[in-house]
Amino acid sequence: MNDTLFQINNISVILYAFHLCQDLTQEVGQLRQDAEGLWQNCAKLSKPLAIEELKCLPQKIQSYSNQTLTTSRYSKLLEQPLRIKGSNPKVKVEPHKIDDTYALDLTLKYNNVSKLSELNLNPQGCLLASTIQASLGQTLVLYGEPVGTPEEDSKLANACVDAFFQGTDEKPQFSASGQLFGSPIFAYDNGKEKPTEQCHLLVWLNRHPETLNLAQKTYFSLLNLLCCRSKILFAYDQARWCYRQTRGLYGQLEQEVQGFKELPRERKTRLEQLKQKLTEMPSKTFDYAGYLRDMEDHKTAIATNAANYNYWLKKISESSLKDDNIEFLEDFLNQRTELFQNQIQVNLNYLKPGQQLFDQMLGSIRGIVETEQAQQEKRLERWIASVGIGLAVSGISSQTDAKPLEAILIKLNPNVSIEKCPKAELQSCLSYTFWFVLFHVLLGVGVGAITALILGRK
Repeated sequence: MNDTLFQINNISVILYAFHLCQDLTQEVGQLRQDAEGLWQNCAKLSKPLAIEELKCLPQKIQSYSNQTLTTSRYSKLLEQPLRIKGSNPKVKVEPHKIDDTYALDLTLKYNNVSKLSELNLNPQGCLLASTIQASLGQTLVLYGEPVGTPEEDSKLANACVDAFFQGTDEKPQFSASGQLFGSPIFAYDNGKEKPTEQCHLLVWLNRHPETLNLAQKTYFSLLNLLCCRSKILFAYDQARWCYRQTRGLYGQLEQEVQGFKELPRERKTRLEQLKQKLTEMPSKTFDYAGYLRDMEDHKTAIATNAANYNYWLKKISESSLKDDNIEFLEDFLNQRTELFQNQIQVNLNYLKPGQQLFDQMLGSIRGIVETEQAQQEKRLERWIASVGIGLAVSGISSQTDAKPLEAILIKLNPNVSIEKCPKAELQSCLSYTFWFVLFHVLLGVGVGAITALILGRK
């Protein structure tokens, strides 16, 4: 049978999108600046879906939220879902707040029997993650009532995926299958890490009379399960981003270590380079430690959401039928979540020694700079002390009896005498004064030099 001829009854396209609306650093009740982005992007779907009424969604949510308290763990952001019945497809919009996350349930329902090849389930790619831009990611569910036999279900599921992604090159690959509430379900994924690039799609073919009732009964559990899944993937993506940033700093650290070994011998140049490193390195060290801390936080977030995922999975299992097979949901918890945590721990083990090396190197540079500066200050103090002592000695000697100097000068020049200076010729008097001053200055310099020599040996 040609896949383009597949038919399906009452097909629905359901978008579950999750967007972070609060941060740990914010006060309770305070929202992120981009918190309303999910509702605004949903409103923009009015054009490709040709549903004008979607434009009013952000205003309706804001108006209702202002009248109600939204600080509880879970709250509806509209008293009743927004339903648009006069369109094709029919539209239902349910906005929620779960802890720190906005959750959007957008359902597009096509009635009656439809040929998949004739349906435009995703006009202009408007329902893809790259358009919705939900910060935590999204899951798409294609639900319908198959016309053919159960043996054709896997081919029908593939045909549904082809119909949804016609005109795009972002089609995900088949990843798993199972049975939920008596009906077969097929999972597709593109394996991307970044939330706005991920494509997680479930094709659910209703082949049991209880499927719809049980799906409605466990609606809240399924919504929370998919929310936890998105949070786990988001946390891992953020941890990988931190790892890449830290690896970059680690490479810079290796270069700093090599440069540290090759510092110039000339004291002044070496000191200037060390001071420059002392200015730059603390910020790098702080960033390095911050990324490691964030990786620990993301690892904790994965563990927390894995526990919550397991809780909601058990709630769904309690309502499942005897022949159900939900291993594809369990595998995400038992395999991928554990793999994420182990990988983050390996990365932490690899990078943590770098933080110690950063700290040790920073301490070494600081110690060398302090030692160099202390030596400079000590040399300056010695020079000041030597000059001071020399000046003091020179001053004291200049105030003592001039007879020794006069005797020396008389030997050199018998015509000069201190008593005769006022009566002597001007040149003789000036000569005497010059030699008098020079003698005491040289005496001070000599004493200062001896003092500097003595202090320099200590």
